[in-house]
Formats: sequence, structure tokens, C-alpha cells
Amino acid sequence: MFRYWSASTLYRHGVTTMIRRGVTLVEVLVAIFIIAILIAIVIPAAQSARESSRRLQCQNNIRQTLVATHSHHEAKHAVPSLYGGSSPPYPLPASEQSYRHSWRVPLLPYIEQSQLWDLVRWDLCATATENTAVAQTLISEFVCPSGGDPSIKVISWRRNAEDPTAEPFDTVRSDYEAAGGILIDPQGLYGSTSVNTGAFVRYGVWGRPVFEEPTSPLGSLVRYQPGRFSDVTNGLSRTVAIVERAGKPNRWLNGKMSGVPYPGQLGWSISNIVLRSLNLYRVGVNESNWEGMYSFHPGGANVGMADGSVQLLADTTSFDSLVQLYGGSIDGFNE
Repeated sequence: MFRYWSASTLYRHGVTTMIRRGVTLVEVLVAIFIIAILIAIVIPAAQSARESSRRLQCQNNIRQTLVATHSHHEAKHAVPSLYGGSSPPYPLPASEQSYRHSWRVPLLPYIEQSQLWDLVRWDLCATATENTAVAQTLISEFVCPSGGDPSIKVISWRRNAEDPTAEPFDTVRSDYEAAGGILIDPQGLYGSTSVNTGAFVRYGVWGRPVFEEPTSPLGSLVRYQPGRFSDVTNGLSRTVAIVERAGKPNRWLNGKMSGVPYPGQLGWSISNIVLRSLNLYRVGVNESNWEGMYSFHPGGANVGMADGSVQLLADTTSFDSLVQLYGGSIDGFNE
């Protein structure tokens, strides 16, 4: 038979009990405050760790592309042309310069994409219907993981040699661009009469275009002289070869989406006019993704140097310093 023991009886027998009570509002607020502090510490650290991983993957992508470029140079004695593959008929009007095979396509055999290489129809434009499967294939080496979902298609403009009517079609983007050159004289861009032919642009390692109108990179292309590492005068380790240009299909200005579509072709396999590979006058790092180097990495953008090294170029880098990175200037080429 159970006996009821009162609290006073238990106390007299030397037995104490803990009296249960509710949690106060102050204790709840303190607990919430502590949790909020922990979240404020952990989330930025986790985001920083993820971004650090993405930045390293981006650098690895550029490094692999550089290795492929060197392999192509060793086999062909030149880097790929910005209008790769078979030589287009010259002169090549500006309207036709955005439908050739890009400099990335000749690199396919050197990044373990030989099967895709075999699908390329070099006798047709890169935008021809027969090359659609190539343009819609994702190449992970050409996409920065900080640039958004790589599976999202971008719009490029189709034009076949047989049908000059331009129409949009889905392609896959690239977040990296050949460092074709840098604009050092803004007057030359608008066709002024410069005293020195081509003096308005310092070209890089990707070759030298020769235009009918020497002072404008917007005219008909008379010929394209292939780039060679031996033409670099400032040293391969101090000469930029590949830069980030992330953010397609949107145009970004100083960290903000401008609301204006990105100009030119967006697909990785399709060429653009030479102007699209130029760093424009006084445009620094992470200022504009269609006029210069641009990434979504905090503090700078990854660049690949001609010697095969990759580094993060700070967004505080002066324009004059950027000019010096284009070591294969026009003085380094022979006619």
C-alpha cells in the first residue's frame, strides 16, 4: 500500500525535492540572442569557404585551358585563331566576324573532348544548324562555378552561309575570354586618323588582326596573323592570356546588373568581332563584364598568364598596370 508523503514530511526525513518552474522570457531572449550570434559567425564562414572552393575551381579551369593552349601551340606552332579552324575568306566584314568558330573550339582535343571535336563541321559557320549540338554542349572547363548555373542556356544568333537571316538559338556560355588586346587610345576606336597604324591597341598573345581601316577594330578584317609565344616581348609570366568575363547573358557594371543584354555572341563555340576580346580604355578589373575583366569573386578576377600560371588580379589594379600585362604588343609582331 502506497503512503502519501507531504513536502514537509519529506523535509523532516532529510529528503529534498526540486521544484519545477517555467522558462522565463529573459532566458528565451538570451537563448535566441546566442543562437543569432552563432548563425552570424557560422554562415559567413561557410559562405567564404564555399566561395574559396569555387575560386580554386575557377583557377583550375583556367589552368587546364592554358595547358590546352600550350599543347595546341606545340602542335600547330601558334595559339588558336580568334576565328579558329579553316581560314575564312578575306576580307571578312564585321558582320561576318561573329559567326566563325571561336578560339576555344580548337582546344577540344586537348581537354579530352575528342568526340565533340569530331562533330564540328569546319566547312560551315559555327552557328550553322549542323553545329548546334556542339554549341549546346556544356564544357565545364569554360564555366566558372561562381557564375551561376552552367546548365542555363544563353541566346546566340544563328547565321548560315546559305541563309544570311539571323535568328536566335540556345547555346552554352563561357565565362572566360581570350585576352586579345587592350585599348590604349580611345580616339582610335572611332576611326580617327592615328599617325601610327594600330597604335590605339596593344595586342596580346592571340594574334594580330589587320583591318581595311587600320584605326578601327570594327571594320573588315583583311587578314589575321596567328599569335606565337615567341612574339611576346615582356615575358610569358608577365603577359595575360585568358581573363574572366562572367555574368552572361546579362551586362554587369560595378557589381550590379545593368538591365541591358550582353552584346555579341554568348555561346562558347562562336567567335565575336575583335572588339569583344579587347579591354577597353580605362576599364579596370570587375567594372564591366563586356568591356574588361569581370568575375563574381570578392576582391578581384582570376587571370591566366601566358606561362600557364593563374592568379587573382585585384580589382584595385590600375589601368596602366593592366596595359603592361599585354606583353605581346604590336611591336612584338613581324609583318
